[in-house]
Amino acid sequence: MGKTYTGVDIGSSTLKMAVCDGDSIKKIVLEELPDGLMAEGRITSFEAMADFIKSCAKRSGGMTKHVAFVIPQVDCVTRRIQMPAMSIRDLEMNLPYEFRDYITQGKDKFYYDYAVVGTKEQPDGTPEAMDLLAVAASKQVIADYARMFSRAGMKLVVALPVAAALQNIIRGNAAAKANCCIIDFSHASTQLHFFANGAYDVSRAIEIGMVDLDRALGELHGIDAHAASGYRRRGLRDEKELQAVRGVCESIAVEVGRALSFYGFNNPDTSIDAVYTCGGGSMVEPLVATVAEYIDLDQQPITDILPVAADGASLACQCSAAVGATMGRG
Repeated sequence: MGKTYTGVDIGSSTLKMAVCDGDSIKKIVLEELPDGLMAEGRITSFEAMADFIKSCAKRSGGMTKHVAFVIPQVDCVTRRIQMPAMSIRDLEMNLPYEFRDYITQGKDKFYYDYAVVGTKEQPDGTPEAMDLLAVAASKQVIADYARMFSRAGMKLVVALPVAAALQNIIRGNAAAKANCCIIDFSHASTQLHFFANGAYDVSRAIEIGMVDLDRALGELHGIDAHAASGYRRRGLRDEKELQAVRGVCESIAVEVGRALSFYGFNNPDTSIDAVYTCGGGSMVEPLVATVAEYIDLDQQPITDILPVAADGASLACQCSAAVGATMGRG
């Protein structure tokens, strides 16, 4: 059993927190964010977000103060890169230059980190090259998040991108297929994260999400998308509701099929063996069933490969990145 962390993932509409000790998920908290607290993937007020996190943690109880935080995608740059074999010191010196095409500010204003995905050796066993999952994040942004959690009565211990958090779930997991795709049916979009040999490879975004499904339900009931989300969460059983969302479900399914085919075309040596679904949309049965019809792959909920959840097991699929952030910490 490892140290217990609270994994925190702040989405565009939901705060997701998961208390985990590496072997099990002890508590899951999902709270809808107040209007205006997020805009275009960024926090509009760190003080207000801190107060909201604090109130959620106090209300739910059982939250450890040590935080493993999933950095929003807009606040970091994540890359799979190959570099010649070198010492840790040389790697730390050279890593910033791998981001020169992505960072317009001074390289000294960023933190850089990496995980070794694999190595290539010469015939005599001498290391030749390294395959890395690398990330860069603004020092100012990380400082803002550290202050936010401090105000919330917590301590930011580790911050990592969603790619690394999800890789923690896949890599070395006997229950997971090493060549797989995690599909996150989230609020604003649908994200596909591809893994090869247990390591993160690449992500693809489909700009259709649960908000589009909620808008379709809203048009049916004459209400806004926010109010219509309640119908989705309660489960779609009425035939009129199923008809209303069918077009959105099919649009997502078609794009998922295309993304999987495109990945297969560009990576002929990697055969995707399984698809794991997560996010709020993974609870929408008509959507999951429609996607299954459009892809010829084994499709499972991500809860099948997550640690055992002692509390809120049915919610674990909606906070997979938060869970993954706490894993592999020792």
